[in-house]
Amino acid sequence: MSNGNGNHPQVTLQSADWTTESNGSILPVLPIPAARSGDRLEHIIRLLLTEMGVDVTSEHFRDTPARAARFYREFTRGYCARPAEILKTFRSRSDSLIVVSHIDFFSLCPHHLLVYGGKIHFAYLPNGRIVGVSKIPRLIHALAARPVVQEALVADIADAFMSVVEPLGCAVKAIGHHGCIAARGVKCPSTVMTTLVKRGVFQEKEALCREFDYVIAEGANSLRET
Repeated sequence: MSNGNGNHPQVTLQSADWTTESNGSILPVLPIPAARSGDRLEHIIRLLLTEMGVDVTSEHFRDTPARAARFYREFTRGYCARPAEILKTFRSRSDSLIVVSHIDFFSLCPHHLLVYGGKIHFAYLPNGRIVGVSKIPRLIHALAARPVVQEALVADIADAFMSVVEPLGCAVKAIGHHGCIAARGVKCPSTVMTTLVKRGVFQEKEALCREFDYVIAEGANSLRET
């Protein structure tokens, strides 16, 4: 609840009370200390923890609301990503396939707000311009830092690259491990999800896709040998 001036009211520390759940169990209604920083997100997380029956005054949870608030801000910074500022281009006569593979990524599942991550492999065929090799991981990390399903993430990466760099085509493959499958529901921690999007000439030339897969495999072999 707002106090009218945009700030959130401080919650007065009171004695613990008790409530009876619908299933007959008795849970403590714990006091909610005020967020020291006045941070709204921190305050909301503190309320969430208290609602779950957590004693937020204990040594293990005392600073959790602030830590969790920093975590969620880190994993939503992608909403402010500007691909045109990330993908600085250079003129080039190269017409060869360029692959940047085995890029680690982490994102946030929008359905359960659990972290998922894995590897992303990226390929493009230049059309007069190339980008610095570090810019591709930077783009991926920027767009991954938000709640987004893996299917949309790979599409957003491909579309952003096509829009800014204007190559002949690009392809993005993501292989992800999802916490929402591993730790809850069906509880299958070994399950992986693979998503692939193709743009431009990659949609027309199957040979390019085969070369993309070959380069990814060669990269995996090189990593195992090091």
